[in-house]
Amino acid sequence: MKKSKNTSGELEVSGYFETGWRGEGEEDIPQKNNLGGLILIMFFFLTVFFLRITYLQVVRGAYYAEKADHNRIRTLFVDAPRGLIFDRNHKILADNQPKFDLVAVPGLLPTNSSEKGQLFQKINQTISLDQGETNKRLTSEKVDSFLPVVLKEDLNREEALQLERLSIDWPGISVQKRAKRFYPLAEASAHILGYNGKISPEEFKSRSDYLPTDVIGREGVEANYESQLRGTKGGQEFEIDSQGKTQRIVGEKNAVIGQSLVLNIDLDLQKEAYNALKDKVIESGGDGGAVVAIDPRDGGVLALANYPSFDDNEFEKGLSPEKFQEFFGSSSRPMFDRAIAGTYPPGSTFKPLVAIGALDKKVITPSEVINCPDKLQIGQWTFADWKYHGPTDLNKAIAESVNPYFYIIGGGWGDKKGLGPENIKYYATLLGLGQKLGIDIPQEACGLVPDPDWKKATKQESWYVGDTYHLSIGQGDLLVTPLQLADYISALVNGGTLYQPHLVDYIENPDGTVAEKKKPVLLRKNIFSAGDLASVKQAMAMTVSSESGSGRRLQELGQQYGIQIGGKTGTAQNGDGDRYHAWFVGFAPIENPEIVVVALVEKGGEGYQTALPVAERVLAKYLEKR
Repeated sequence: MKKSKNTSGELEVSGYFETGWRGEGEEDIPQKNNLGGLILIMFFFLTVFFLRITYLQVVRGAYYAEKADHNRIRTLFVDAPRGLIFDRNHKILADNQPKFDLVAVPGLLPTNSSEKGQLFQKINQTISLDQGETNKRLTSEKVDSFLPVVLKEDLNREEALQLERLSIDWPGISVQKRAKRFYPLAEASAHILGYNGKISPEEFKSRSDYLPTDVIGREGVEANYESQLRGTKGGQEFEIDSQGKTQRIVGEKNAVIGQSLVLNIDLDLQKEAYNALKDKVIESGGDGGAVVAIDPRDGGVLALANYPSFDDNEFEKGLSPEKFQEFFGSSSRPMFDRAIAGTYPPGSTFKPLVAIGALDKKVITPSEVINCPDKLQIGQWTFADWKYHGPTDLNKAIAESVNPYFYIIGGGWGDKKGLGPENIKYYATLLGLGQKLGIDIPQEACGLVPDPDWKKATKQESWYVGDTYHLSIGQGDLLVTPLQLADYISALVNGGTLYQPHLVDYIENPDGTVAEKKKPVLLRKNIFSAGDLASVKQAMAMTVSSESGSGRRLQELGQQYGIQIGGKTGTAQNGDGDRYHAWFVGFAPIENPEIVVVALVEKGGEGYQTALPVAERVLAKYLEKR
């Protein structure tokens, strides 16, 4: 740019034109070139803006509309009552009873601290609230949260009615009616049903469809059928403004009660099993025990009792420190489900399994007589009988529980070749021992069927013929659960079908219609020949019908109802001197068995003295109802 004076003496500025500035020696830049570039830039940004608007409104429109709606709408949930649990005759095993809680919804409370303080002063005129605990609970949630905070549980009816009337004028405070569980049989059915407890923080993180205040099934069918029992929450939807203040209720949905369960359990049989077991454990000074009753025709569990037990109603009240110690810290282990998780040497109740294996492998015939001395001597080791029996066939061997007979057919003696440990394990596994059967409640144990490989790997010891002898009479390292014992005997007496034991018969909708019928699950079928099964069943019938049979006290019960009963006693050593585990397994009627009962009394003495009377009471109750 140059400066010069014109003829009038005024300063003239040259070098600025409409096209812009240019320096000396530079060519003029046409205006249209700059304008075209600007238009291209503007077009690019407009295109990007248009595409972004299209993406947000068309492609992602539904998502952002839902998100905006979520920011505008808050939901106050209402718990659904859990489905009921019935026995096979539709008698109540788990019921719902009303429970009243005082709850606060932080998002609906006054935001002014003075107003909030006055509100809680009014509440304290009716019930006493711990101010520190109340503040702690309320501050655990965000100020605008619509998750209800329980201020006080289990209001009595008078408190609930008074607070409900007053809460009409109290924003954010209400009396919430909930359903709490009631178990009529208490200790007698606790291990079947389980109980409910507050969801833990860890569980809440992994379960997106639960709230922090929800309860969840613990143990038993309450846990295993949680998804069916829990129901569907109801609630109210509130519209809030940008300040978080409630404007109006925009929607409401009723809670839907959960589905109900109808079990195979017979309430009367269950009560009798528990009471009979409890009486005998206390009388004998035993440590505890279990009873399992199964329908051998389909695997349905008719009774499953444990002693000691616990009152599952205590969990609904909230466990006191004393109750917590009693349930979880006691050496008697009342929470332990002995029927499905306790593992014990079965003693002579294992002998029918060895017998059916020996028949199947042609080690013996049913009528074959084996001369049984009072003891077998192998080197320095003696394997004795409990008395001298002499010549013995299969019927006598099972009816009188002749140990040498099973030593010989299991482990061999002289010219008689026995089954051997591998074959014994094969038949035990075939009949469900050493494995979980899949009953529809938690905690089931596998048990153990030992063999030479197991002993070498576990104890770094070789297997000897003495180990096979012990195994053949249900001793040594062999461990079974009462449930496994009941199921294997069921397979022997029902014609050779091993069923999966199951507690639930069907699931019922709230309107009473059947949602799902549980079909029997076959684990194995046609396991043995009909002839071999009939021989073993007949031998077990002789346990009761023979005058020298170990179960002969059941003869009178069978005569009373005009049927035959079969069974097998067992007395198992357990490493505690002469405090033996007492076992008995019985079934009835012989021709077409409808029930198999197993009774165990831990360290209760002889099977025929302690366990048999327990099973007798259960069988008597069943036959009375039949």
